[in-house]
Amino acid sequence: MRIKVDKLDTLFSQFIRMRAMVRVHGCERCLTSKHDIQKDNGDIFPAWKQLQCSHFMGRAKRSVRYDPDNGAGLCRACHMYFGAHPLEHVEWFKQRLGDKFDLLQARARQVYPKPDKKLIELYLKEMIRKLT
Repeated sequence: MRIKVDKLDTLFSQFIRMRAMVRVHGCERCLTSKHDIQKDNGDIFPAWKQLQCSHFMGRAKRSVRYDPDNGAGLCRACHMYFGAHPLEHVEWFKQRLGDKFDLLQARARQVYPKPDKKLIELYLKEMIRKLT
C-alpha cells in the first residue's frame, strides 16, 4: 500500500533538502556537493532539488512523519543504497543523531492524536523562509 503524499510531505521534503544544502552543500551521506543548474531556457534548477528526502522511519510512522530528526537530504544513489542496506541506514542515523537517536525512536513508538497540520505547515514554511 502506498502512502499518500500531501502538501505537508512536499514542504517537509523541501525543508530537509534545503537544510542539507545549508549543512553540507549537498548529500549528507557522501558529502557530494550540489550546485544550481542553469537550463537552456535560462531557468535555474536549484541545487536542493537534486537531493531526495530520506526518512529514517517511513512516512507511515505518523508520530515522526514530519520530525526533522527523522529526515536527511541524500543524493539519489545514497538514498537507494540505504534502501538496499537497512542495517547501514540504522548505523548512519545513529551516528548522525547521537543521543537524539534514542529520543527519535521513543517518539516513534508514541501514539499521538491527529497532528495539527496547520501548525506543522506554519512551522515548515517558517523554517524554509529562514533557509532562503
